[in-house]
Amino acid sequence: MPINHHINHASKLILTSVVGDASDIEFIHAIEKYQKDIKNTPDYLNFNEIVDLSDVTNMQITTTGIMTISRIAAETDREGEQTKLALIVSSSLAYGMARMYSMYRSFSPKANKDVRVFNNKQDAYQWLNTNPHPDQTSE
Repeated sequence: MPINHHINHASKLILTSVVGDASDIEFIHAIEKYQKDIKNTPDYLNFNEIVDLSDVTNMQITTTGIMTISRIAAETDREGEQTKLALIVSSSLAYGMARMYSMYRSFSPKANKDVRVFNNKQDAYQWLNTNPHPDQTSE
């Protein structure tokens, strides 16, 4: 499950692309690494995020996995600082899983991220009020 992160400092946006097969353990390891390497960096704490899952070919994600991922993700939310996360999906299964993630993430006592699920990139970028093809710096 290759994962690529691009950071656009001008737009204050972190774009993550996920490709291929996805499982609980891969997502859990990926979110732990992301939290450690990127989201714990003070410069990025107030950045909005896009996670593009439209190129995921096979999802083997459980409810327990989604609960774990959402708990880990909420750990870097900062009190008083609302940010947005757009999840882009391309299948009904992925849409349902992303909505479940959004719901579980909102249950965290620290959660203050507005999470929405989209079926296309243009709507996600429009919601974030940013250019769909920003000049990005790879991380």
